[in-house]
Amino acid sequence: MSRAADDTEIALPKWASMLDQEPAKPTRYRVRRLLGFAKPYRWQMAGLMVAVALTSSITLLYPALVGTAIDNVIVGKNTAVLPGIILLLVGLVLAQALLSFWQNYWSTVVGEKIVIDLRTQLYRHLQQLSLSFFQDNHTGDLLSRLTNDVMLIRDAVTNTLMGFVSSIFTVLIGVIVIIAGPTTVLSQFNQFHIHIPASHTHSILNPATLWVILLVVLFTLPFLLSSTFLRRTLKKQLEILSEATRMLEETISNEKIVKAFTREDYEIQRYDTLAQQQFGMVRRRAWIMGSANALSILLGLGGVAIFLWFVGNAVMNGSLTIGDLAMTVIYIFILAQPFTSASNQYSQFQMALGAAERIFVLLDQTVDIKDVPGARSLPQVQGHLRFEQVDFSYDGQRQVLHGVSFEARAGQVVALVGPSGAGKTTIANLIPRFFDVQHGRITLDGFDISQVQIKSLREQIGIVLQEPVLFSATIRENIAYGKLGATPEEIKAVAQAANADEFIEKLPQRYETLVGERGVKLSVGQRQRIAIARALLRDPRILILDEATSSLDNVSERLVQDALERLMQSRTTIVIAHRLSTIQNADTILVLEQGRVIEQGTHEELLALQERYYRLYTSIQNQVEAI
Repeated sequence: MSRAADDTEIALPKWASMLDQEPAKPTRYRVRRLLGFAKPYRWQMAGLMVAVALTSSITLLYPALVGTAIDNVIVGKNTAVLPGIILLLVGLVLAQALLSFWQNYWSTVVGEKIVIDLRTQLYRHLQQLSLSFFQDNHTGDLLSRLTNDVMLIRDAVTNTLMGFVSSIFTVLIGVIVIIAGPTTVLSQFNQFHIHIPASHTHSILNPATLWVILLVVLFTLPFLLSSTFLRRTLKKQLEILSEATRMLEETISNEKIVKAFTREDYEIQRYDTLAQQQFGMVRRRAWIMGSANALSILLGLGGVAIFLWFVGNAVMNGSLTIGDLAMTVIYIFILAQPFTSASNQYSQFQMALGAAERIFVLLDQTVDIKDVPGARSLPQVQGHLRFEQVDFSYDGQRQVLHGVSFEARAGQVVALVGPSGAGKTTIANLIPRFFDVQHGRITLDGFDISQVQIKSLREQIGIVLQEPVLFSATIRENIAYGKLGATPEEIKAVAQAANADEFIEKLPQRYETLVGERGVKLSVGQRQRIAIARALLRDPRILILDEATSSLDNVSERLVQDALERLMQSRTTIVIAHRLSTIQNADTILVLEQGRVIEQGTHEELLALQERYYRLYTSIQNQVEAI
């Protein structure tokens, strides 16, 4: 039910564009909140970190094994130590393979759990938001946040985080090994009866290594400096992607209109424009990362030149053996990799913060329609509905309803008539508390609806819209939406009462027939009868009919009107109708104009007044006679 169809030119709420605003939160807060998504799996994450530390430790033993093998087996011709080196190497490879499998498996499992938890949390929060939120925000943007942004966050708190931790462990353990002496660390395996000779060199912490480590640190600076720009660029890219997703969702959903107005080229141009804008953001991101890489390579090549100068002199004067040289080279490459990876991962983490900001803004949306503290459950009501001097505004500035008062006793039919924008749909929206009134109150059997639990209120209200809404499911599932767990007998009974069973039984799969997206495989009249059956199954005490027959042909209208009469029996019914012939038997007719009730009474009483309703009715009758 869209208020745009009834109340025109309504200003959007002040918070309508909040999803596009930059949250005024410090980076530390965003990082802490982002990492909080992994908190429920802290023990699994701790186990992953232990596996990462062990894997890093094993990796740092390989250069020492290579250096030992070169100095003792190749240069020293001591083949007696070769079996021990090979045995240790095989054991380390097997251990690292098992740790790698365990790490990859649990990283994937935890990552998917985080995705499911986050999407469920987002979807639960979306379901709690008021109708205003969905009327003021695009579906495509919300879908983009539930899919693209969530995946970026998953990668940030699992793969990127684990990679960053791995880099940190590799550097820290590497420093310890360098200071302690790689072959000295290897000699600790001798207690397991594996003979590994210790080298005369107890540390590779020499001037050459110190120079290279310094340059490796400088190598990471371009990535650190570019990270903020990358985060902003990716956030803009995600916003453009959301806009493209929204456009695709709208266009595909309304493809019939696109083709009817031959706007295929126009829509293609719109999408191409967004695609080019997104490409521009990707190119900008590539330029930033390319510049950082180029500067890093420049520093790296400078480091290689300095390294060659120092180690060349060291080997020539005999202060560095060939084995220690090989060990040093391999360690430099191993330790350079964590710096490079950590820089890239930091940049990716910054980019993920851009997605996280969009998620946080969505999660922080205030639930403005909610149960008041201590709200009681609404008991089963008879259906006595009262509006008492109700004032209402969507934006707090332009008032839509002005002191609306009327009463519908249990089982009565109240019809709302008037021009577009008079407030008819707004009144219908206030009954199930889709919006809250600013002044006055609405009661049901004497209970103020703002003081009772929303779920208990809406469970006693049925709505049949002008354009029936069906889900992309079977006919049985669409009818059962009115009462989850309904038996086949109950579903068939309400379908018969809604004049739907006859056409359903003629379908190839009967009640198991898929209706297509939004029920596109059924006619409007058939969809309307399914919607009526769904409302009948709910057995509501209050029934709201919003132009339920205005879009139907004569045959369908008779079938639907007959079904509606059954549905309205013993229920309080609020009818919104332009066809005045359908409401002549209403107990009360309210004539609305600019948000005010200007006339109220039965059909005969209003005709006798010869005022607004009389003029409206006679003009319609004259049109019918002219036809």
